[in-house]
Amino acid sequence: MILNEIRNIMKEKNIDFYIIPTKDPHGSEYLPDYYKEREFVTGFTGSQGTAVITGDEAYLWTDGRYFIQAAKEIKDFGFELQKEGQVGVLNYTDWISENIKEGMTLGLNAEYFSHQNFFSLSEKLKYKNVKIIDIDLISDLWKDRYPLPKDDAFLLDVKYAGKTSDEKISEIRKILEDKKVDMTIVSSLVDIAWTLNIRGMDIKDTPVLISFMIIENDKVILFADREKTKSIEKEISDVVELRDYSEFYYYLKNYENKKIYLDPNSINERIYKKICEKNEIIFGNNISENLKAIKNEIEIENLEDTYVRDGVALFKYIYWLKKNAKNKIGEYEAGVMLDNLRAEDPLYISNSFDTISAYGANAAMMHYHATRDKESIIEPKGFYLVDSGGQYYSGTTDITRTIAMGELTDEEVRDYTLTLKSHINLMDAVFLKGTYDLALDGIARYALWQERLDYKCGTGHGIGFVLSVHEGPHRISPRDPAVRMKENMIVSNEPGVYKENKYGIRIENIMRVVFDCKTEDSIFNKFKTISFCPFELKAIDTNLLTDRQLEVLNSYHREVFTKLSPFFEGEILDYLRESTKEVIR
Repeated sequence: MILNEIRNIMKEKNIDFYIIPTKDPHGSEYLPDYYKEREFVTGFTGSQGTAVITGDEAYLWTDGRYFIQAAKEIKDFGFELQKEGQVGVLNYTDWISENIKEGMTLGLNAEYFSHQNFFSLSEKLKYKNVKIIDIDLISDLWKDRYPLPKDDAFLLDVKYAGKTSDEKISEIRKILEDKKVDMTIVSSLVDIAWTLNIRGMDIKDTPVLISFMIIENDKVILFADREKTKSIEKEISDVVELRDYSEFYYYLKNYENKKIYLDPNSINERIYKKICEKNEIIFGNNISENLKAIKNEIEIENLEDTYVRDGVALFKYIYWLKKNAKNKIGEYEAGVMLDNLRAEDPLYISNSFDTISAYGANAAMMHYHATRDKESIIEPKGFYLVDSGGQYYSGTTDITRTIAMGELTDEEVRDYTLTLKSHINLMDAVFLKGTYDLALDGIARYALWQERLDYKCGTGHGIGFVLSVHEGPHRISPRDPAVRMKENMIVSNEPGVYKENKYGIRIENIMRVVFDCKTEDSIFNKFKTISFCPFELKAIDTNLLTDRQLEVLNSYHREVFTKLSPFFEGEILDYLRESTKEVIR
């Protein structure tokens, strides 16, 4: 067992506690296979979690999306589950603080910790005189480690991006000048990709290039695998100075007596340690993070067109699935069919994440993934959930539908309707300009809270443009930090009900923050939904909907029919018409 091998090394090196987070040197949400160390050690395949190992204990912390999945996957790896966010469960840093003894040694790989996380941890432990060392205990043990990706980088055309890389760099430099700093170092892959209009295939379904970037007053340096940038080198040579990825940490030694702007939540601790002693560090969010969160008019135009095309693919899939409901289709096979329908689009690049194709009880695991060797058959009864999205040159999509495959129980109809009520309440929300994203979360949850139901995740997340399907700084969640919502931010709306060993229900659309009206003393915003695919009429108990909710439902379905109907004819057009018909009591 790998856990025992790690403990043997810990004993040799006098390390009492060792932390393995789910990170790479760039703080990415989704990782290249090469960096999936926590998965290698614990067996847990989810996208979020932290492992802590001591001489006689081993725990995995993860959030409510993964409780069921994680418990199943770690059982043969020697780890116990800590249900993050549950009453009475300490987070991993508090647990370490409570259990580590005076003068002990804690080991971690500093490349996998942001400066902020490292600082917070060290502050909690300093009163116990704990020694924290930067050490890698995994590389030598992982004999068949995956290689780093080798696919070529490519440029995103300005007809999709809306702004040139020169324009974006100028915006960033102006803000750096206002902050009276000399330069910034950027390690976030999505921020580098957005700034330079460069995309790559280094993370599955997230088109980024593994790289570091330094922006100075008179030059921009990109550190990346030179083999992967050969195809675009001529086009970007006027914008950036190219250096090999392996040179980055050594190159940092060149900086002395500089004012350097860093994002403490993004830059890793090893980078910080290389420059902190000889330079003045000014902290703040990556400048590009706030710039890219507000989509420009060209991006919006592309996105709205993309979501129509994406909705066409999803509706074709639902029609196919319903017609073949009695043919014993497996979850994996069904998911592949949807992936193939998306891939017919000439602007398709890849999925935006692994399609979640989950029938019945499997859908209660929020991020369940069927495989060719392990899947359930979709039966002609109950619920089937599909959460999916695409990366297109014209934008990134994400949408979820819960589909009635046949007869439903009263409980299933009730819970679907309550989820729909939650979804519609947020979809229909009007809010003061500058409202914090956190304040909007309760609007969605209220309908479920009234029935003493809740979902253990956020209600919504920001989305990148041909970048990560989860992208901030904004989101709709009960958790801090709160961010003010601004016009042309894009965010998901995805409440749900999850009942272990029964079913999972999630309804997700993507929305844009838009202007609503100006009164004598206030300006109001609202949401414009840009996803287009019918809800499941068969699963709705209209007696649970208010008149306003019925009005919003019918208005949305009229728009769905208007947007999608030009792409269909014959029987599937008739089915679209039936699926979007007016709902009355």
